[in-house]
Amino acid sequence: MVTKGSIRRKNKETFQEVITLRKKGHSYSEIIEKTGVAKSTINSWITYAGLNLSPEHLKIQSKKRLENHERATIASKITKDRKRKVEIDKFVQSMKKHLNDPFFVGGIMLYEAEGSKGDSCNFSNSDYRVCVVYLKFLRKYIDVDDSNLAYRLYIHDSRKKDLERVKNYWTKKLSVKKDVFSVSWKHNSVSKKRNNMDYVGQINIGVIKIPYLSRKLLQVSGIILKKYQKL
Repeated sequence: MVTKGSIRRKNKETFQEVITLRKKGHSYSEIIEKTGVAKSTINSWITYAGLNLSPEHLKIQSKKRLENHERATIASKITKDRKRKVEIDKFVQSMKKHLNDPFFVGGIMLYEAEGSKGDSCNFSNSDYRVCVVYLKFLRKYIDVDDSNLAYRLYIHDSRKKDLERVKNYWTKKLSVKKDVFSVSWKHNSVSKKRNNMDYVGQINIGVIKIPYLSRKLLQVSGIILKKYQKL
């Protein structure tokens, strides 16, 4: 049982510190960190002191929690950005030995022209030759295998009857199984001249499970473009 005498015997100064901190809106965890007093003891002392947080103190406490959350979010972002930069720099250094290889440069330029520019690594085209070369580039220089590849067909909804033919076309051209394709239907109108048997839609080749690959490829692309801009 907490009494005035027991508090004096244990540590009057610590008791006063705990009460002062609580009045300032500090949480139990913050008081424990500052004083080293057990949570059960803090609770007993606060109860004995008849201390109930006022709306003002509760507001202070809420503000402190928000500030702590914001600091943690910023710290997490800084850590993530630093990790990403290190990984991208490491990739760029490992690729520098290929900068005079025409096939490597060609693959990078294909991505620069037809690849996504965000965090996801997607490449889209309707020319199977370009897609085959891009896949060969990925497999040779980036160590991509089938487990890292995701294929999606984009087909105009007016050509639904051609789905199987289009799937068969890309299956043969890319040397993959028919069941690897996901399908998205495009709803925009098309001109009559595209209503022909040569229509094969558009293929999207995505690379998964390789962090920051789009940023890595674009970083290397920047080096190559800068080099040739000076010629």
